Amino acid sequence: MAEYRLWDFLDDRLENVILQWVKDDGITKRDRAALNQKINRLAQMDCDLAKQTKLLAGPIYKHIYKLVIHGDVMLRPMLCRGPIHNTEEYTFLIGAVEIGGKLPSGAKEKAEERRLVVVNDQHRRTQHEPIP
Repeated sequence: MAEYRLWDFLDDRLENVILQWVKDDGITKRDRAALNQKINRLAQMDCDLAKQTKLLAGPIYKHIYKLVIHGDVMLRPMLCRGPIHNTEEYTFLIGAVEIGGKLPSGAKEKAEERRLVVVNDQHRRTQHEPIP
């Protein structure tokens, strides 16, 4: 079974946006554990299998997918395949919480903008690390 490389987007200050999101949104310890577990599963699956098992939904907008995590809140980190090596990696672009079946306004578009930033500068991401 292939292991897919996981990356997190870095903002203008080169801070990890996924770690920042978890901290800023006050994601509970229980939900952090669920998030880590789903991310670990994703690292073991190609995109088609992840969609078949309903771990991933999408593409929900252009090249953007969302990881589906049911917890105390509906965590929906958004990611893309690649974008440098599309068959070997995923890049997390933005953290989001879905409320009433809706993602925050503009989140999908922002994720796509960030994907394009990485396409143009692969140094704007860092290897994913488990959520503390």
